[in-house]
Amino acid sequence: MAFVQFTRPDNQAVVINTERIITAAPVPADGMLAQGTRIAFSNGGQQDVRELIDVAMRRLNISG
Repeated sequence: MAFVQFTRPDNQAVVINTERIITAAPVPADGMLAQGTRIAFSNGGQQDVRELIDVAMRRLNISG
């Protein structure tokens, strides 16, 4: 299993299991953050993070 650390909207660290990720996309305009990335998981959950999509994708080793 691979885990990657990101920053939640409240500036707390969150560690994400990359095997559970389905999609990663910019946070919609109606999200908690003005900018950042929304990560969706196979269990139906999601996590908004402060890192912009290009940074998040690099950390996840996903080519966008």
